Amino acid sequence: MRTSLLLPWLLALPFSAAAQAVQQEPPPAACAAILAKPFDGGLDPRIEPDCDSTAYYYGIGREKDYAMARSCALIERIDHVDKDGSLFTGAGILSMVFANGEGTPRDLDLARRFVCENKEAATAETEARLQLLDKIAAALQPPPPPLPGQFPPPPRPQPPPHFSLCATTSTGLSWGWCTALTVRQNDAKRYDEMVKIVNGLTPQGVEAFKTLQTAEGAFEAVRSDKEVDQTGAARGAWILQEQDRVRAQFVSDLKLFSTPDFSEPVTLAVVDAVLDKAYNNLRANGADVFRGTTITVAGVDETQIAWRKYRDAWRTYEGVVNPKVSGDAVATQLSRERLTQIHKLSNP
Repeated sequence: MRTSLLLPWLLALPFSAAAQAVQQEPPPAACAAILAKPFDGGLDPRIEPDCDSTAYYYGIGREKDYAMARSCALIERIDHVDKDGSLFTGAGILSMVFANGEGTPRDLDLARRFVCENKEAATAETEARLQLLDKIAAALQPPPPPLPGQFPPPPRPQPPPHFSLCATTSTGLSWGWCTALTVRQNDAKRYDEMVKIVNGLTPQGVEAFKTLQTAEGAFEAVRSDKEVDQTGAARGAWILQEQDRVRAQFVSDLKLFSTPDFSEPVTLAVVDAVLDKAYNNLRANGADVFRGTTITVAGVDETQIAWRKYRDAWRTYEGVVNPKVSGDAVATQLSRERLTQIHKLSNP
């Protein structure tokens, strides 16, 4: 029986464009002629209206299916699913499948159209993507026939470059969406790993896991909000990268603490003494260390409180699912991880 996990991670791309709102730039002049050509939509009536083109294109939680990605993206384009500001849904996915000929014959004219339709792209990004499509078109041209007696023969044509939205980003907003995509891909893998662990738990263990996961979510949220500098246009990407690190550590610890006879070479008292010293030093010097950033001593204090609750939840969880493992050993490992975070905050 497949256990249902409390994972909001996979519900959508974990990035709020509203929080990163920027004024949309006008498309390049070259787009006027491109968009003037009619396009009938080509909808597939068999496709459900709420399908996810990004998940199909990148194989998130399912096998890659470029044909389904194209059909879903066409629906998203008509229904304006990208109103949340996604770089990918609708026009974004369509530009890639037609540029690369993925699940459909290559059509560079349509790829150019969807590049110009992508409202989340900066003008410079749209221009870079149109230039990349020109390079693809040039690479697809047959080579000239060799001249009589020509030696050496002309070189073999190189394959056309791959078209990717994330390879042509130049703004913090687009970088945030591409980082969100990476997190979403990682989340899908982490989900599968956690299911394997949780499916072997007793009902009491499953409930303990849900409590632990709630504590992890609370710590992750405050850690990525209060201990990540949010100055600059790339702040959304920095936040997501930290969330990705915390989630990765969570799954790593799940597997680590599940190993038989897990133990630590040092005592909890020793590690906690070092942690307390580093934490107090950071609090004392925080005004200087955090100058010019959004991080504050109060924010670090708030994160520390959430982390202690998270560590307590770990001890409770292991006491239910693996009582042979020392709670102090579990707490020691978590304190070492928090010490690394404090050291990085102290030495930005």
